Amino acid sequence: MAKITNYIPEPKEEYDVDNQRQIMESLNTMKQQLNFSFQQDLKNEQDAFNYFLSWAYNTKMHLRY
Repeated sequence: MAKITNYIPEPKEEYDVDNQRQIMESLNTMKQQLNFSFQQDLKNEQDAFNYFLSWAYNTKMHLRY
């Protein structure tokens, strides 16, 4: 499961361009972190599945002989 840490600044009472840029940058950073961690989770899941299949295949082969 993805675990990310990100700080999103509070919006100001009155519109401020710099504040909005900071918020957008924080949201983009969060999006990138989620995308990266999701891809890593998929890779880890596939690696675990492949390990299981190789273990099952090797165990089956040993039981034949």
